Formats: sequence, structure tokens, C-alpha cells
Amino acid sequence: MGNKHRGSSVREWLNEELKDPEFRKGFEQARARQRMAQQIYDARKRAGLSQPELARRLHTSQAAISRMESGGQNMTIDLIDSIARALGGRFEGHIVRDRKL
Repeated sequence: MGNKHRGSSVREWLNEELKDPEFRKGFEQARARQRMAQQIYDARKRAGLSQPELARRLHTSQAAISRMESGGQNMTIDLIDSIARALGGRFEGHIVRDRKL
């Protein structure tokens, strides 16, 4: 049996896969982690800090900051709040409702 997605574009493949609730859940979680990672990276750059400098402020390693900024670490709200404060800001989370229950 061949690959059912052979010849499909990535968008077509993704649209098909997103019909599976488990795949969609994992995809949305990964996307949320990636958005947070990008926000941390952008805020660090705006603050003019290097990864080692931010690591020192958080009493952690540069490798941990790298994992956070790559989306490779699942972060707690407390950790995100600590990062925001170390960057001279604050964390304001919000929930977006995108479908009826």
C-alpha cells in the first residue's frame, strides 16, 4: 500500500491530519509553545540581553534559555512570569475561545 499523501502539498496533508482530534490537540499545543518561545526571544532581544545574561538573571543555564526559545521546553506560568520579570516586564496571559463547546 502506498503513501496516501504522496503528491499532496504540505497544506493539503496538514488539513487532512488536523481532522484527527488527537493530532489537532498536539499540533495546537506545539504551536502555542512555539508562539511563547518566539515572544521570549523577541522580548530578550528588545531588552538587549544575551542568552547567558538572561540565564544569570533566572539562575539557570544558557542551554535552558536556548530550549525555551526554541519551543523545546514545556513551561509553567510561573516560569513564564519569572522570564517576563527578568526582562523588565510582566506576563499577561489570555484565553482565546475559538469554537463552541
